[in-house]
Amino acid sequence: MTDETKQKILEAALKLFSKKGYAGATTRIIAAEAGFTEMTLYTKFKTKQNLFNQVMIYGMEKLNKDASSLIFIDNEFEDPNDFLETCVKNLDKFFWNNFEFFKLGFNQDRKVTGPIWKESTENFSKYIEKHIPNQKIDYMAFSLSIFSFVYMSNLGRYQGGHNPLRDELLERFIYNLTLCIE
Repeated sequence: MTDETKQKILEAALKLFSKKGYAGATTRIIAAEAGFTEMTLYTKFKTKQNLFNQVMIYGMEKLNKDASSLIFIDNEFEDPNDFLETCVKNLDKFFWNNFEFFKLGFNQDRKVTGPIWKESTENFSKYIEKHIPNQKIDYMAFSLSIFSFVYMSNLGRYQGGHNPLRDELLERFIYNLTLCIE
């Protein structure tokens, strides 16, 4: 079995675990979505739980790669407002590019995913603090507000909702964030 086969199965599993949950995404449906037989899936992953664990590892590796190229960039920013605009727009792209994994992670057992989201929020909070120092804001709350807005905005997109005001709402959100740091 090639790496391409494994990749296709992992991508199909991520998509279906995200949409249907662990129980609803059967190995038969996952294999069919990937274009393989269920036997091929079991040959490579042995169990559904192992497949799920591999999907979580695959998703985290993709997140880490994308985070370093989209979010945690150390460009020179004109001012804190420029930083916030760039940061939020990049975070929006990051969430959209990885939305199936985020949705899957938010809907799974918090014992597994809770520490991951806590660490991610703490890292994002430190990143904001680095670029907007000495502000009288609670960086964790500020970060959670940004994460929440971006997640909910992308959830609507993911569920097929088209909001013609989405870009305008994102701009308004960024503007309101800049008011918080002035």
